[in-house]
Amino acid sequence: MVYADILSNMHSAISSKIASLDEKIERLVKAKDGIIKEQSMCLNEIRNIKNPELGSSWTGSRSDDFQEARGDAYNVMFSIIHDDYDDYQWKIEAMITKLNAEKTLMNIAGNIAQEADHLLDKGEEALGQLESKISDLKRRLI
Repeated sequence: MVYADILSNMHSAISSKIASLDEKIERLVKAKDGIIKEQSMCLNEIRNIKNPELGSSWTGSRSDDFQEARGDAYNVMFSIIHDDYDDYQWKIEAMITKLNAEKTLMNIAGNIAQEADHLLDKGEEALGQLESKISDLKRRLI
């Protein structure tokens, strides 16, 4: 029957899209975890920029230039660790949220497809409702 084939193709499309979304979400979660781990490692390492303390034996313009360069390096690293890494994490989380919303829509489409399966089993008396469900699914999947 034509409707059975259409529904089968829709179930396949929905399952494939959900699997693709799951894969993307998993990759993003791993990337976010990696960024969090790297950020933590960098927070531990940034302390080393200002070590060792130079003490009173380091004086003069070379000492001042060196201290200024260390301070600049610290400030740049601090900005990267606190601003850039947080920004990356925020963008990844936003994408995960978007993909989860798409997945929810696909799950809804899957539920509608199941309802259409039940209507298909009822036969000709539910043909109008079945066509309506299939049209609804086509709109959601396109």
